[in-house]
Amino acid sequence: MKKTALLVLLIASAFVLFPSRVPSFSAQDKIQPSPGGYHGELDFPLSWKRYYTYDELQNILRDLAAKYPRLAELQAIGKSRMGREQNILVLTAKATGPAGDKPAMWIDGAIHGNEINGTTCALYTAWYLLTRYEYDPYVRGLMEATTFYILPGKNPDANDSYARLPNTANNPREPYRPEDDDGDGLLDEDQTEDVDGDGELSMMYAEDPRGGFKLSADGRRFVRVTEPADPAPRFRMIGSEGFDNDGDGRINEDDLGGPDPNRNFPFDWSLQNGEPYPLSEPETRNVMEFWLAHSNIFGSFHFHNTGRLIMFAAPQVSRAAAQMTAEQRQIQQERVRTQLEEMRKTNKYAQLFDRIVDPAYQNDMAVQTAIVTAGARILKDYRPTISGMVGQAQANSYFMFGRFAYLIELWGSPPDADEDGDGRVSEEEMMHWIDFDLTGEGWIKPRKVRHPDLGDIWIGGTAKKHITRTPPSRYMEDEAIRQCLFILYCSSQFPKVEIGEVNVIPATGDLLWVDVTVKNDRTYPTSSDRAVALRTAVRDRLKFASSSNITLVPITASSTTVDLYHMDDRASAGAGALTEFRLLGKSAQRFRYLVKKDGGDGWIEFATESRFGGKDKKRIAIKTE
Repeated sequence: MKKTALLVLLIASAFVLFPSRVPSFSAQDKIQPSPGGYHGELDFPLSWKRYYTYDELQNILRDLAAKYPRLAELQAIGKSRMGREQNILVLTAKATGPAGDKPAMWIDGAIHGNEINGTTCALYTAWYLLTRYEYDPYVRGLMEATTFYILPGKNPDANDSYARLPNTANNPREPYRPEDDDGDGLLDEDQTEDVDGDGELSMMYAEDPRGGFKLSADGRRFVRVTEPADPAPRFRMIGSEGFDNDGDGRINEDDLGGPDPNRNFPFDWSLQNGEPYPLSEPETRNVMEFWLAHSNIFGSFHFHNTGRLIMFAAPQVSRAAAQMTAEQRQIQQERVRTQLEEMRKTNKYAQLFDRIVDPAYQNDMAVQTAIVTAGARILKDYRPTISGMVGQAQANSYFMFGRFAYLIELWGSPPDADEDGDGRVSEEEMMHWIDFDLTGEGWIKPRKVRHPDLGDIWIGGTAKKHITRTPPSRYMEDEAIRQCLFILYCSSQFPKVEIGEVNVIPATGDLLWVDVTVKNDRTYPTSSDRAVALRTAVRDRLKFASSSNITLVPITASSTTVDLYHMDDRASAGAGALTEFRLLGKSAQRFRYLVKKDGGDGWIEFATESRFGGKDKKRIAIKTE
């Protein structure tokens, strides 16, 4: 018998002899109570040690939707300028209701072409939710109550180029709108190109006796000449790798790309930042049209790089605060700094910001502070800060829709590369990190090549593409899972309106007081302060119903005293059969009703309806004594 056939027979025999070693899951026993157990990771095997091209990404999205039809649906929202579909995954447990009826989290990544680690984080979140649904009660609960709209690649043309082709760490960023950057009447004719064919783009140098650079002692970098008498061969920097395609004596002066897509949204747009006009790019316009059509979106996440920042959309500075003197601002900042130092004695992740907002927006500021405090705990080495505006997506999400929005700046300098603990990574420390942590694979060593326009030149002396802005593959999954957990935490804090205690208290004769508490134990309110200001907030509702022998007695005051011995203990008066209100996060409201009962047993029922907080109902029996 051949060795191959014998090996197959032995493996098959092992499965017969030891069937208990083969995992077998049924619909009833999939829930995994152990953190050391299997949670569905191999139900849809996917490598998180690489970046995916556009075609590969679309195949993954289609396969996920096909594998999990009860949880996922693929939806096209439009096409890019170059004709690529912008496809989103719509995730929710369909058995518990339509996607549009549930509060939703919007997640996108890589609005800038070179930020494809954001694509990874968005895709990982989709994969995590789908593969763990049958195994993880936490995920199952989120999917049953929430919808997730996930657009992994927001700028598909530039994203695909960055994943598939040689590029610098910083390019391409913008959508591919043809432009004449050098004013010669030609469009995008002089782009960065891989001159030496090594799959990476670096810097070009020419040997020049009067040049200001030399090779470092180890021959890996070009460093500045500091001593005029230094005998080392000298070099002149030419610029980024590429050719002079239009023969004008310049290189790379007319590259691909149009306006910054994250300056292309309407709120606080300016011509300087987002030319030529708001939503000029199909990629941003498709997203905006989807947002307009889906009022169930409650929050949004937008993945960028670089810098390890949790940037959150916060209310603008109040007019009074904007008029503070420099001395007053300094006093305010010192007060906040002192208070934060005290808070961090018991919680090193505590956050506090010196932004003073109008009273009508103070709850939004408090909520966002609480959320990013949790984010700092989950992400560990990410710093919360207030995000900007100028046509940015997260600013548009909050200020135009009233949604709680977050911009995450991923990766940046590796935190473990800071050897001296000064808070920055020097060039020497980066080289050590590449040598020890990456075993040298992240660096382009200078070498001489023949350039068709420039003759003999040197190319190299820089980090490779996936080092500074996008992480090397070995770091990708760790970054993605932490971002996923932060998203899931925020989703778990969407409002949930519930009916708490209902107490019936004899008043006099056939009159009864009925006190009902409505609560929301989540961090987010049922609507943001901004939504209230925009007049798009939908009021929460409390409905009263009863048996035919119980009737409501009107209470003319807006509130009533609950305890005569404690006059400040008051409840809002139930405004008839329908009462409208707004419930903040981590709060409860008590309502008092006066009812009249005409003989016999009866019942009273309360039901809540909240646009983002869901529904609840409670009925109690009223017995005749």
